Amino acid sequence: MSKLEKVRGMHNIPIEETHQWSHVLNFSEKLMKSFSYSEIRLPIIEYTNLFERSVGTETDIVNKEMFTFNSKSKKSLTLRPEGTAGCMRVAISQGLLDKGPQRLFYSGPMYRYERPQKGRNREFFQFSAEVFGIESMTAELEVFQIIETIINKYKINDSWLEINSLGSEEDQKNFSKALQSFLKPLKSKLDKDSQNRLEKNPLRILDSKSTETKKILMNAPRISEFRSKDSTTNFSLLKNLLSDFGIKYKENENLVRGLDYYNDAVFEWKSDSLGSQNTFCAGGRYDSLAKKLGGRQIPAVGASLGIDRLIIACKDKYKFPLQRQIAVIVLDRNFLKQGNIISEKIRLNFPSTAVRFSGLNINLKSELKRASKNNFNFAIILGREEVESSTYTIKDLDSERNYEKLSEEELISFLK
Repeated sequence: MSKLEKVRGMHNIPIEETHQWSHVLNFSEKLMKSFSYSEIRLPIIEYTNLFERSVGTETDIVNKEMFTFNSKSKKSLTLRPEGTAGCMRVAISQGLLDKGPQRLFYSGPMYRYERPQKGRNREFFQFSAEVFGIESMTAELEVFQIIETIINKYKINDSWLEINSLGSEEDQKNFSKALQSFLKPLKSKLDKDSQNRLEKNPLRILDSKSTETKKILMNAPRISEFRSKDSTTNFSLLKNLLSDFGIKYKENENLVRGLDYYNDAVFEWKSDSLGSQNTFCAGGRYDSLAKKLGGRQIPAVGASLGIDRLIIACKDKYKFPLQRQIAVIVLDRNFLKQGNIISEKIRLNFPSTAVRFSGLNINLKSELKRASKNNFNFAIILGREEVESSTYTIKDLDSERNYEKLSEEELISFLK
């Protein structure tokens, strides 16, 4: 019988790496709550038209990358390729937008049909922040502060922030017309994807990876030439705020992001550790999304952190703390009760410590060998002598030292 394999591009996360993921998620969740963000849970499957209306029918995500299928009732469903649209849909349906500014965060898997490579899978995991109802640039600044705190925590020292302003929707329309006029005579020299985008979505051409197309764009109109006065003022304010708070950035006028709902500020954090897929966090402002999804116009800003890529980026830079592990070993099955009691007391006193007690394996040598192999820090041993004297022997598996005849109080004190 052939061996069953995982689906291509999906995740099988090793145990040791899962510990790293949990550490990042736990730290990020606590950080979000310290900024007064509330967690929201979102479905993985949405109606396809949610993404067609929000992300854009002419984007690569909708045209090429979505996992879409029909339900038994013949309705088109899609595994979510991103979380912002679903979060806004929930905020509208639950009336959150009528309750004043909302600061929300969520995490979970996203799905896009792409060619798997380092830092890019068809299943990828994001941790996201969304701010609804705050028009000022302080919303962007707050998101930047949160992401920079995470980056500094995990010592991603080779990272940098790129920012741009797309201007208003009207600004983007005017710029798109100018870009089309410039590129049409040069269409045959553009890469195939850019040729396809020229008529329906010329802004996406700025994101081309083709060397030849990049050369052509060097002489193309600049988006900054078409920004309205308000957008220019807001972008200048944002850059001043970043400088005031000591957040370094690079301005990249070709940064457009791959979704149609953005306006004004867009941004990406990148790392040299990730190779060609070097963006590990990205976002922007999307003031028109709520209206596109049936709500009222409301200012909004969001950012999504790719946990997969962050783990790669901080490898060899940040040493993840290991959970302390204790094995409780009894040398006689008659001592199961005593072994269970001390295991529970240790868990009660040290909630972050892993305590393993099976009570079935009473061979001391094999149990100590197994505990050492699995990187346990201590072994608590209960034999007849310990039970009769109400004491414990503890073995430090790192130093191989034994500490004998410890009372329960002394044992707890030792573990502290």
